[in-house]
Amino acid sequence: MAYDLTNGSNTNHMSRTGANVPYTVEKVVSMADAVALKGSSLANADVLEVIPVPANTLLHGAVAYVEDVVLSTGATFDLDVAGGDDFIDGGDLTTAGWVAAGSNGLLPFGANSVIITSADTIDMTLAVTGSVAPDTGTVRVVAYMSDLAEIPGPAEVSRDLA
Repeated sequence: MAYDLTNGSNTNHMSRTGANVPYTVEKVVSMADAVALKGSSLANADVLEVIPVPANTLLHGAVAYVEDVVLSTGATFDLDVAGGDDFIDGGDLTTAGWVAAGSNGLLPFGANSVIITSADTIDMTLAVTGSVAPDTGTVRVVAYMSDLAEIPGPAEVSRDLA
């Protein structure tokens, strides 16, 4: 079952500069919030919906930073979109710091860029192998995106009309 933690996130990530350039979206994922939303302990294969991705978005990649370690005897996560194999496989929730970017062999702004044609979410899928389920800890997820909905064409200038 998927648990939506995207509350407070802007689902319309309009480019902030008026030009279509890559931008970042961040979300801090709290395991305690996920437990409260679910109503019970997190378990193997639970899916946490982390960052909404608008339709017509080029998703360049995503990385994660474990801010507060999860108190579990064995917990990892995958970070993907649409159940794919996109960004992180087997990220360790019990070790603080940056999770190996592209631990599935692909780095942001590389071959794993994904075009999202209809709205979706970046998902964190848990793998709980130990006897203690994660119920604490936080992970900061950073995604790199470009808006493809309105790609501006060249501007007309007077020299073009002469």
